[in-house]
This record gives sequence, structure tokens and C-alpha cells, in this order.
Amino acid sequence: MTKILLENYVENSNAPNKTLFKSFLISLMEANYQNFEDLVDYTNGIKPEEYLDVILKLKLRLNPSDISNSAGNRKVNYLTEVVSEMGICYCFNSHLAIYNSAGYWKSGKWNLLEANETLFVNPLDGEVFANVMNISSGFDIYIHGPYEMADIATKKTHSENGYFLQLYLNGITLFSSEKVRGLRVSQRKCRFYDESDLKHSPVYSYVLCRMECRARLSKKLCGCIPHFYRRLDGERACNVEGLHCLSQYKERLVSLRGECTCLPNCDEVVYYIDDMDTREWFLGSNLQWGLKDYPKMRLKRDVIFGFTELLVYIGGMAGLFLGCSVLSFIEIIYFFTIRLFWFVIRYGDETKKMMGT
Repeated sequence: MTKILLENYVENSNAPNKTLFKSFLISLMEANYQNFEDLVDYTNGIKPEEYLDVILKLKLRLNPSDISNSAGNRKVNYLTEVVSEMGICYCFNSHLAIYNSAGYWKSGKWNLLEANETLFVNPLDGEVFANVMNISSGFDIYIHGPYEMADIATKKTHSENGYFLQLYLNGITLFSSEKVRGLRVSQRKCRFYDESDLKHSPVYSYVLCRMECRARLSKKLCGCIPHFYRRLDGERACNVEGLHCLSQYKERLVSLRGECTCLPNCDEVVYYIDDMDTREWFLGSNLQWGLKDYPKMRLKRDVIFGFTELLVYIGGMAGLFLGCSVLSFIEIIYFFTIRLFWFVIRYGDETKKMMGT
């Protein structure tokens, strides 16, 4: 949040107590499940349904010119603004971020969009990295894959204002074969991103499922949901009193122990911080992250024993112990079903002819 935008918004408002109103706006921008109790009690002037719109007006703005990557492509902006449980965040190189953006929500869309253009670098191109430069404040960074999001329970890395943070990542990929997609969800125990059963999102991920679980639990405990969720018909946004109510169940809402069952992602890329370096920087807050080494291994979820393997197994066992094959079983079934059926019909026709003569 920039000070100039905040000061102008407060001055142009009709708030009777501008000092209290300013404190309320600052606490609203920072409000999440961890600190709802710190929200300033101010109920004059802004409706709960307008909380998100106010936050979007006062948010920190990042210019695309401040972003670069190892591919050298500055024309494509891989950064997407999203509404998260931690407030307004900027998501880099994500396929799911667009579905959690305020623009997508306000448009009323619920369809799957074409995949976002993401950064692609060949291993022969050398080092893979991205930079965000000249950030005007300190920041928190959350690491996740392109088919996942961050929530309040996701581990974060913090950087103070005026520091240059460098993160060196490593990653491992888990992908599923087409045979796995052909199974029922109850069989494979995972979901693809386009198989959403969520009410608040047209796409699925493990974290999005947990976010919906928090929204459902918030509605159950206090009769409303926080302003940073997409509201459906019949759902009410929490006012200050409602957010204070949720603060009483902080640990339960964050941990969600025993509250819901969310399936993992069928396709997933997991990144972890392998090394980190931070130092004071005279050009404001800067962030650089990238792969320290290219991943040398990936995991595959596949069907090891399918219907074809079952036929081969039965045929092998039958041939070993009975001296016959699967074809022999088919012939036996044929003789006692279809062949017998046509024999009975033909025998009946011949009988009628003999009786007629």
C-alpha cells in the first residue's frame, strides 16, 4: 500500500474520524486469519462487501518493467495479481492464478481458460532465474508449483525493506499418465486441476480445496466468510464483528485438523529452497530466484496392473494349470450361450414344421 494513495483516500472520504479511519484501512490491508483480532473496530462508511474493492484501490502496484527473467523476454508479463488469504499477492508463472484474480471474479466467469503463457527455458540455455527489482517495501515470498496456490498455512520467506534476497531452488515433478486419468477419482485418490468439485473455484488444487474448507468453516462458526474469498449466492461477507469472531477460532481455521478431506494433485511440481542469500541493497528491495540445478529426476503415477495385465495373468495361469487359454474360456461361454440360444431356436422351428406336416 503506497502512502500517497492512502493519504488521498482518507482525505477525500467522508469519515468523521480520519485518524481512526486510516488505522482501520491499514489493519484491513493486513488482515488475515493470523491477526483478525488486530482489526481496528470501525464500522462507519464502508460495507463488508466493499472491503476487497478498497484493498484493490490501495494496493502496492508492481510495474512489468520491474520484472525480468533469464529468457530475456520483457514483453511477456508472467506476473498475475491474485486475491489470497494473506491479502493481495502477485503470482509468477502460474496456470491457476487467473482463477483467483479479482478481474476473473467480477466478470462472473466460471469456465476454464486457455493455459497462461509461462516461462520456458531449455536446459541448454544455462541458468534459470527471474528478478523483481525496485520494490518499495519489504515482502513475503511463497514458493509453489504452477498448478498450486499459496494459503495462510504455506511456509513463507520474509525480506526486509532495502535488502536484496536471492533464493536458489530445487524441484521435483510428479505427473500422471493417461491411464491414471481413465480411473475414477475414488480409485486413484487424486484430482487433476480440471476436475474441480469445489463451489468457489472452477479449478482444483489441494490448497484451493483447503481454502474452500476454511470458507465453509467460517460460515459455520460465525455466519459469514472473509472478504478475500469469492462469494456465492447466499454468502455474506464478514464485517469487523464477524472477523473478530473468526479470530477466536484462529488455530482451528489455520490447521483444519479433522475438518475436511482434500485429495492431492495428480500433477504437481514441488519446489524447495536449497540455498538463500540476503544483503543490504542501495537500490531498494530486490528479489531474485531461480533453479540452482536442473532437476535430474521426476516421479510418475501410473497404472501398474490394468485390465490388459489381468487378461495376461489369467491366460498364463490357465495355460499353466489347465492347459488352456483365455480363448478356450471364450469358446466355452460361446457354446453355452449364443450357440445354445440359436440351437434352441432352430430346434423349435424344425419341431413346428414337423407338427405342421
